[in-house]
Amino acid sequence: MFIILAATSLLYISYILLSAIKTIYFHPLSHIPGPKWRIAFPLLQHLSAIRGRLDLDLRSWHEKYGDVVRSGPDEVTFITADAWKDIYGHGHRQLPKVQICTIHGKDIFSANDVDHARFRKALSHAFSAKGLQAQECLVTRYIDKLIKRLKDFAETGRAADMGKWYNLATFDLIGDLAFGEPVILAFHPGSLMEMRSKQVEHAKATVRKRLNSSAAGRGDFMDSMLRHQGDKDGLSLEELEENANVLILAGSETTAALLSGVTYWLLRTPDALDKVTREVRAAFASETDITFNQVTAKLPYMLACLNEAFRLYPPVPGDSSTKVSVHQLSAYSSPRNFHQADRFIPERWLPEAIEDPASPFFSDNRAVFQPFSVGPRNCLGRNLAYTEMRVILARVLWTFDLELCEESRDWKDQKVFVIWERSPLMCKLTMRDDRGDLQGGC
Repeated sequence: MFIILAATSLLYISYILLSAIKTIYFHPLSHIPGPKWRIAFPLLQHLSAIRGRLDLDLRSWHEKYGDVVRSGPDEVTFITADAWKDIYGHGHRQLPKVQICTIHGKDIFSANDVDHARFRKALSHAFSAKGLQAQECLVTRYIDKLIKRLKDFAETGRAADMGKWYNLATFDLIGDLAFGEPVILAFHPGSLMEMRSKQVEHAKATVRKRLNSSAAGRGDFMDSMLRHQGDKDGLSLEELEENANVLILAGSETTAALLSGVTYWLLRTPDALDKVTREVRAAFASETDITFNQVTAKLPYMLACLNEAFRLYPPVPGDSSTKVSVHQLSAYSSPRNFHQADRFIPERWLPEAIEDPASPFFSDNRAVFQPFSVGPRNCLGRNLAYTEMRVILARVLWTFDLELCEESRDWKDQKVFVIWERSPLMCKLTMRDDRGDLQGGC
């Protein structure tokens, strides 16, 4: 019996070793550099993902191996600008994907090309610049609520978890934009994990409620999804529920993450914080002057700060659903693409840095910077995300002086599970001495 077990074990070990050698040296991708142990033994890759380290490992591999890395037996990641067009661009067939599975129905992220185009058509009007402009009063109301809550912290001297409050604000806002009612009802300060755990059932219930209500005509996301109801391009009930669910998560979590990132990096970079605060306060006499159009026209340095936060803290660091991808975290933090890549320097995005050959940032590879992706599957919510984060950041900087609490100094050291696992971003807020009073909005 012992001999049989030993022989079986030896055969199994030999098979594993031979498979590993074949995968490393005789695979069609064997010419691409990468970590050999991870390529040979995919289990190590899965363990890294479970620990929240995979995206951080990918960044270190690109530092070691260069622009193109074989990150698994049949997976390759890039950090070049051309790769965006080759992998995701219009006119290119989709490269092999590992689809993210949904239990019921389909959503815009995991759909095949035909269904994706149908979903995108159904949602395009609501996410257009014109569609969002029509919702400015609604967006402003929720930002007013956020500022009011933060004022409570400033007046009592308590530290605020800015990441949590950004999440609460964006969750309620996207819920109202999507369905005509907030997701968590007036910033209920409960657990974010509890809030997310109830998200799927809430989305389903709200879709059914909206289908039976008279709220049509609001110009919101549900209006947009229902406009083709009854024809061949219409969405089924399952598809409405699935897309409602991903809209709430994608439309809130990524925006809140970026706002948290820019807040952290500004508070760790006093010169940039002082400069952007002065710009915002000089541009607007009162909070009510901070509108969709004005934040874009009057605040070039603040927009540069947001781009720099996107670079250092992309809300979705990598694309775990694809065999071949551009890894954003690695691309944006690589000295191959950006001068002083590990530092928060908003000036790299200003016109003088882009146009002046004498600027140390003139040669930055800005074409690799695509936080909303490119091609037919680029982020449909780009206009909404930019609008929210610009207005919220401007309102926060206009109203408050902020200070990072000591326990959050290393906030950037986080794990990644598709998105960042954010720890509390504790900040002390004080009211600015020369503030104007909010006169009432929409």
